[in-house]
Amino acid sequence: MSSFAECIARLEGADETERTYAAEDLGYLNVAACVPALLGRLGGETSLAVRDAIFQALIRIDGNASIEACVGLLGSDDPQIRNQAVDVLRRKGGPAIRFLEAAMRDGDRDIRKLVLDVASGIRAGGTGAIHAAALADQDPNVVITAVENLGRMRAAEFQSRIEDLLQAATHPMLMAACVEALVEIGRESSLAAIRRRFPELAKLPDFFLGPYLKVLAAFGGAGDFAEVAGLLPVRGPHLRPAILGTLLAMLGRCQADGPGEAVLAALRAVAEDGDPPLCRYQAVRILGHWTAREDVCAFLVSCLSSAERLVRLGAAECLRTAGRPELEPIVAAHALEESDEEVLQALGC
Repeated sequence: MSSFAECIARLEGADETERTYAAEDLGYLNVAACVPALLGRLGGETSLAVRDAIFQALIRIDGNASIEACVGLLGSDDPQIRNQAVDVLRRKGGPAIRFLEAAMRDGDRDIRKLVLDVASGIRAGGTGAIHAAALADQDPNVVITAVENLGRMRAAEFQSRIEDLLQAATHPMLMAACVEALVEIGRESSLAAIRRRFPELAKLPDFFLGPYLKVLAAFGGAGDFAEVAGLLPVRGPHLRPAILGTLLAMLGRCQADGPGEAVLAALRAVAEDGDPPLCRYQAVRILGHWTAREDVCAFLVSCLSSAERLVRLGAAECLRTAGRPELEPIVAAHALEESDEEVLQALGC
């Protein structure tokens, strides 16, 4: 390996390969004095290979100098340099935290958001103070970034803070981020906090309804089913996959009371025509929870003749588990006309 002086000379040379090797050698020297030279070269370097070698060297160099250098690079105008600085600081882990805390206090909005990106990728822990400061930040974009990161991290220790933010928030993006984060954290107790903030599901704009439905899909009970089902006849087609998916998830956990006629009619309408095949399948599967009703059972039998295979599949799955022996000859007759192997399997053939 070359000496420090030789590496510096090669780092400033005209040959790209030599500059790359020089940066690598400076990293292996692992002394703080190498950091200013690497930073000085980075500012005017156009070769991506040399830039990558410089950042790899900064990863290898222990101590505060390389960490402080990368914190400073978070303010670069070059997005690639910023992203690579984030990666180095994540790799530095715990020793970088106190410098990140200082940047969180003193940096501008963009720096604070990048600090959060770094903190979310530090596996060693110890970043609680950074996230706590971010949740109290004056800039809503910083707070939103913190909430999103805490959700991805499933940081249960911040659940109550996020719930409090949800109650006080007026920024639509922040409210949606809080709901999404609480879903990702995954604690049933959060449903009560979301209910307090949004007591009437039917009045929610589409923007909030999607995240709210995720919560109900995860934690909603029998008492919530009718309210969600009531959305089906009155909300736009673009929300049907989310509504139907939520209803199926809830029925998988709890026994809901029988639906009203308006909901049954809406489910039949989805199953019959005009919706994507998966939505039609979901509607049929939901109807299958009430095969004890003669009208529902008759409708499911009619679905066995549908031109859409997913509708036939859903009906077959529901009727096979209906517990009604009188349906067996009807199902067997339809099986004779069925050619799809998956549907035949669902029919028990």
